[in-house]
Amino acid sequence: MHKRQSDSQAGEYQRTENRTFERDGEWYFSSREGDFGPFASEAEASTNMEAYVGLIDLRPEQERPVTPD
Repeated sequence: MHKRQSDSQAGEYQRTENRTFERDGEWYFSSREGDFGPFASEAEASTNMEAYVGLIDLRPEQERPVTPD
């Protein structure tokens, strides 16, 4: 897993491979900015998560969200 430029120092961040989860029969994905969903399936949540991450990565560095303190 690569370190984002917005992560302060190596070793001070943690990522999880599986950011999708089910709650009350609906699927969501989790990001630094919060939980997104609901989606009808795990595959739909995963596809939307990948699209979301792709959009965030297209933003200039100064416009990217950071982890709240």
